[in-house]
This record gives sequence, C-alpha cells and structure tokens, in this order.
Amino acid sequence: MKKKERQAILSKIIQEHLVHTQEELQGYLHEYGLKTTQATLSRDLRELKITKMRDEYGKSRYLKLSTETTGDAQARLFSALKTVTKSIDIVEFLVIIHTSPSYGNFLAAALDDLRNTPPTDILGTIAGHDTVVAFCQSATQAQTVAGFLSDHLRLQ
Repeated sequence: MKKKERQAILSKIIQEHLVHTQEELQGYLHEYGLKTTQATLSRDLRELKITKMRDEYGKSRYLKLSTETTGDAQARLFSALKTVTKSIDIVEFLVIIHTSPSYGNFLAAALDDLRNTPPTDILGTIAGHDTVVAFCQSATQAQTVAGFLSDHLRLQ
C-alpha cells in the first residue's frame, strides 16, 4: 500500500476512535490489513501532525487538530477551538475561553499565532489548565474577538 493511502487510513482511525497508544493504533491498522513498523508509524504521525495530548479525563490520546491547511494559523485556531473549547465569556476587555482540562496552553498558543491580526487582534494571552484569558485593547475589541471565535466554534 502506498504512503498516501496508509496515511489516509491513519487519519480516519484517529478521527473515528479514541486511540491512546501506538500499539492500539497498530491494532486498528492491522484491521485494515496494514502492518507497519514503529518507525514508519511515528514518521506518519509526525507528517500528519497527529499529536498525543491529554483528554478531559487526563488520559493521553492521539489527536489531529489541523486537517487540510496545516500551514494556516487561522485554520489551526478554528480546528483547536472546535476540538477543545467549552465556552467563551467576556469581562470588560478580556475574553475568557474555557477549554477541556489540559488544553489551555495549547489553545493560547493557537491564539498567539494570530496576535495582531484582525479580527483576532489581541495583545496577548495567559493560559491555565483549562482556561485562556485573551487581552484586548478595549471592551469593544473583546466583543469583536469573542464574536469571531464564537462564529467558528461548535460546542460538542
């Protein structure tokens, strides 16, 4: 099987199953009739930008956050929002984003990649375990940023 086909199957498995270990992943691949070495699997995961992160229960699992436009910071942000965001609140010039546990820093990094880029024109972020605070220049800008983020969010 060609590399592209193998990687397409790998992406499908990650999207459809909660996979916690490479051994589990190899088991799913085996169900598709694929046998891979650990080195090949690791390389495929790296090329597909599939990472291991903690879920809301604190258990590590594989997750692909960026799909078609891996180089696009805005697409990464939208993917991250849809994957980990629980809610968005506004307090004066602050946008408070509540995430699944362990994802605060991850989402803050995605927001920071778009710092000073309208309409996500934020001054900076501070992240905790499950919360991101984005600082805006004004309450009006906070409303704009929160609205922009909410427009691209599908709460699960």
